[in-house]
Amino acid sequence: MGPVKNVNIGDIVSRSGNYTEPGVVVERRVDGTVLVDTEPNTVSQYHRYTNTTGLSEEEKNQFNGILDQIYQKNNDIERINDIQNEIDKLRMNPDSQNVVRYLRNQQAFLIREARGLPRMYQTDDRHVKG
Repeated sequence: MGPVKNVNIGDIVSRSGNYTEPGVVVERRVDGTVLVDTEPNTVSQYHRYTNTTGLSEEEKNQFNGILDQIYQKNNDIERINDIQNEIDKLRMNPDSQNVVRYLRNQQAFLIREARGLPRMYQTDDRHVKG
């Protein structure tokens, strides 16, 4: 019987067996086991802003790189708008849909925190109701 789910490098492991500390997968082995690191700095390397379990390692790095630039600003409304700009750029690329989904989640978190919306956004015309 093969693995139940696809595990990516950087996925969070909340706990495993006797080990109660959360960690992240840092290596997948050919025998089907994974190496989990519980060092908090390693966890934050992949999950600086939100839990990115489900993204590939490359997608995690892309997501974190985008937010690293955006979070240099202190104003949440500016961050919301900048995330929207990134979503609008990436949404046309089918290979970026996972990253877009996680950016939308991060933006939704900021919208709830700041109680503000992006000034402008793109949507399909079929979603516009008159």
